[in-house]
Amino acid sequence: MHNKQNEQNKLSHSFIGKQADDLSNLIREQLQPIYESLGIVVPVKSCSIIHYLFKFDGISVTDLAKKLNQSHQLVKQKLPKLQNLGLINQQPDNNDKRRTTYHLTESGQQQARLLEENSLHAVYEHLSDEINANLYQVLNDAINGLKQKDLLTRFQENNL
Repeated sequence: MHNKQNEQNKLSHSFIGKQADDLSNLIREQLQPIYESLGIVVPVKSCSIIHYLFKFDGISVTDLAKKLNQSHQLVKQKLPKLQNLGLINQQPDNNDKRRTTYHLTESGQQQARLLEENSLHAVYEHLSDEINANLYQVLNDAINGLKQKDLLTRFQENNL
């Protein structure tokens, strides 16, 4: 019995990446009808960009990526869709013509206000209570742990 449980634990741990991806997809799927009912057109995976531009108007992709703790490339890939939705625009920086800054349009500001007015903080708090763990903290700790020591290093240490 003990051996079978160890094997099952080993197998389930090999699916952690899939589980994380499944959680992300499930949240995105379940948020979509909420957003639609509220008139929010911001793609779920781009909400953080809208939040930051609402707070820090006129910042570059590099600064936005740093604030979001995401790669420059990932942030840059999301911007054209936000521009096509009429939520943001780009302008050359007045102080440095090589630099481009991003700004919320009036529509983008309205969307940012809708996102703030309809925060899901209480929903996620309730879910955290239900699962008896601070979901944000657990995910953040896992991300920070992997940034400090990547999976390859951990794998090599365990197989010495």
